[in-house]
Amino acid sequence: MTKSIEDCLELIYIIALEKKSIRVKELSIRLKITKPSIVSTLKELKNANLISQEKYGYIELTEDGLIEAKKILNKHNIIKKFLIDTLKVSEDNAEKDACQMEHFLSNETLSKIEEFIRMQNVECKMQNGKK
Repeated sequence: MTKSIEDCLELIYIIALEKKSIRVKELSIRLKITKPSIVSTLKELKNANLISQEKYGYIELTEDGLIEAKKILNKHNIIKKFLIDTLKVSEDNAEKDACQMEHFLSNETLSKIEEFIRMQNVECKMQNGKK
């Protein structure tokens, strides 16, 4: 899946959490890309059975689309948390960097980051319990 397709799928999920209706115009504005580019991306998502949309209608995630979008958002959130909590990157930069990194990190690297975060949390809890 390309970066633009992942970004679009992730945004559809985020908007769906906020409200029911998702339109091409809103995706275009929020992703800062043209409507024809969004329509092309939506066509690919539809062909992959990740979204459904009646002609000129609202966009909805399919069951597969929901699963995939949650994976993408989870990856984004793990990276962002790591950047903020561990590396002390500013929230703004962590958001931007996580958005870029989520497309290129392997599952192995992501799982090592998750493991590192868990170990840090355990150590923190142990230190706080000793005080």
